[in-house]
Amino acid sequence: MKTKLLLITLLILVCCIEIHPQANSVHFLKRLAGTWQGDGKAFGSDARMRLEIEEVLGNKFVRLSVRNEMRAANSQSYTRSFEGHAYYRLQTDDTYLATWFDSRGVTFPIKGKVEGNALIAFWGTPEQEQGKSVYRILEPGKLEVIDAVLQKDGSWKEFGKFAVTRLEPK
Repeated sequence: MKTKLLLITLLILVCCIEIHPQANSVHFLKRLAGTWQGDGKAFGSDARMRLEIEEVLGNKFVRLSVRNEMRAANSQSYTRSFEGHAYYRLQTDDTYLATWFDSRGVTFPIKGKVEGNALIAFWGTPEQEQGKSVYRILEPGKLEVIDAVLQKDGSWKEFGKFAVTRLEPK
């Protein structure tokens, strides 16, 4: 009888407790909150990146905003730009789901996974395009961002690589 009562009590407690993975730890993207900026390459051109990471919408999402400005060949000025926003939501301690929106008018689902000091974000669909973005902490205040697109043969073709430095921690 005591065992039954104990099991029923435990079952009631488990059913009444609401579990939020966000409350379990400070997740990876929150550690990157702030403004980042740096130089690199995008689509074969010299480029600069500005990356902003912040909690939004009642701290239910982390918005990652990126702006790349690219230089045309033989030009001293940045003539092309690209912008995008992703809204990430922590699913477990090391996985995220997100949605991407960009200045091309494209929207993608994203599945992200933290591996060590990096977030690897797989984006797109087989019907559109598929790629991955890797956000790797190199040292405190320094981040490497690498973007690649999935080729038909299953290989990855890198199209962007940046080293960015934190300007403003949050």
